[in-house]
Amino acid sequence: MSQDARSSSAPFKRAEQLKRWEESETNRESSALDGKTRKIKFPPGCVFLAACASGDKEEVLRLLKKGADIDTTNVDGLSALHQACIDDNLDMVEFLVEHGADVNKGDNEGWTPLHATASCGFMSIAKYLIEHGANVAAVNNDGELPVDIAESDEMEDMLQQQIDDRGIDADDARNEEERLMLSDAKNWLINGVEEKLHPKTGATALHVAAAKGYIKVMDLLLQAGANVDMQDFDGWTPLHAAAHWGQREACEILVEHICDLDMKNCVVSYELLFFQFL
Repeated sequence: MSQDARSSSAPFKRAEQLKRWEESETNRESSALDGKTRKIKFPPGCVFLAACASGDKEEVLRLLKKGADIDTTNVDGLSALHQACIDDNLDMVEFLVEHGADVNKGDNEGWTPLHATASCGFMSIAKYLIEHGANVAAVNNDGELPVDIAESDEMEDMLQQQIDDRGIDADDARNEEERLMLSDAKNWLINGVEEKLHPKTGATALHVAAAKGYIKVMDLLLQAGANVDMQDFDGWTPLHAAAHWGQREACEILVEHICDLDMKNCVVSYELLFFQFL
């Protein structure tokens, strides 16, 4: 990755921001009452990610001993391991994995560290991750395996060889989530729907099915009584999700089931999204 691209990463920016503050005249000269110097306070997760991004292993170890979560993420769901992969920092990748980082953790878009590495074309890191348990059949939110987004022919060939050696059916892997959701939906149709919320996002199965255009799953969930207007933690309904991801048929199905067209999420009204697809 280029220096410009690396400098635009969130953890790198936080590290630079913290460094600039500590070296600033404002920090050195500012005084609080009782003669105490005021210090800016960053959230623990930001401090940990910044330490990892700057390669300060001693600080990372100190933070881990104090209880820092090695798999903590930024707002995009990127862990320190994701970022080390993006930055082509094999040394930090090895350090994090050796200290227990989850090699298969997905970000907000379902990208694992191997997805990130494959998309950047970093062969050494990809091989290391695979040797330490990275799942070559992991699927992101767009239904893509790492091999599907490989940056180079060399990366694609290596990942495809791993898939072949393991006897993995790539098409089955890409469709596994929809099959599992279809099975659950059939069960809910018989026994009643379970509106389980995702612990991080508050999304329901109907949100996921609508966003990904799993039409058969949607039909079963709606027959089972799924709440068509359930809002996640950001106020998104299944209709917001379907509209945002361009799933026209999913939008039509939700409208047919009398979803509330006037509901707004915490950011933007639904109409701005939906009518792009009419």
